Amino acid sequence: MATKLILAKTPAEAVDAKTSSAAFIAGGTEVNRLGSDIAGEADVLISLKKCGALKSIERDAGYVTVGSMCTFQQIVESEWIPAYLKEAALFMASRTKRNMATIAGNIAANRSDSYLIPALTVAGAVIELCRKSGETVRVGIQEYLENKESYGNDLIVSVTVPEDIRLVSKRYANTAQSHAVLTMSAALTEEGIYMAGGVKNVGQLHFCDLEKAFNEDPDISEEAIIKMVRDCTGLHTEDDMFGSDAYKRYLIAVTAFDLHRKLKGKEV
Repeated sequence: MATKLILAKTPAEAVDAKTSSAAFIAGGTEVNRLGSDIAGEADVLISLKKCGALKSIERDAGYVTVGSMCTFQQIVESEWIPAYLKEAALFMASRTKRNMATIAGNIAANRSDSYLIPALTVAGAVIELCRKSGETVRVGIQEYLENKESYGNDLIVSVTVPEDIRLVSKRYANTAQSHAVLTMSAALTEEGIYMAGGVKNVGQLHFCDLEKAFNEDPDISEEAIIKMVRDCTGLHTEDDMFGSDAYKRYLIAVTAFDLHRKLKGKEV
């Protein structure tokens, strides 16, 4: 349990204070959550609330750069934020939480029921990190999440996303306030369909086989997609309080099919 709080005034100051036993705290919705592993394992918390430079939103040449301390509510209210990212932010139904939760906090927590990660992933979001050396590096969000331990002492400074991309998302939960069993996004890029999603208690997944199926046969049937996901040995879902293995696979399949149809401009 944390016994010390550091109020960093700049990103460099925050990074300098970061150790393996310290954790960054932004809005606090994750760190202060009951049962949070972050709060339980950290001896020191490094507050970013005074780092005003991390709260900006900038627009340039078809891209929007969102400061890491921007809240979900800022994202929803900004005229520069693309509609697909606003939609993902509004998956967080509580305005009180949206006024606290930050874009970087949601990414860094890397929860399997993340509101933003699926949409950011298929959008090809790029994360800027501040390192102890003082240098900044830019990495794709998928690279960051797959190698998160390598970036453990780095601070997310900003997230850059494209303005003009065809992207659709869906989220399934028992109530607006409940944890989502599935949050899934799909984007239509020059290379084809790109799909990713978070499955509760499984993790964030890149659905490569589904992408290949839709790209190779745009008219593939829903039944074929359901069978593919049902028989997939690389998908490690299992029965739990959020649903059976069979239910989760079915939900992934029909959601992928629906998102594909939406991207192609067809009614579902």
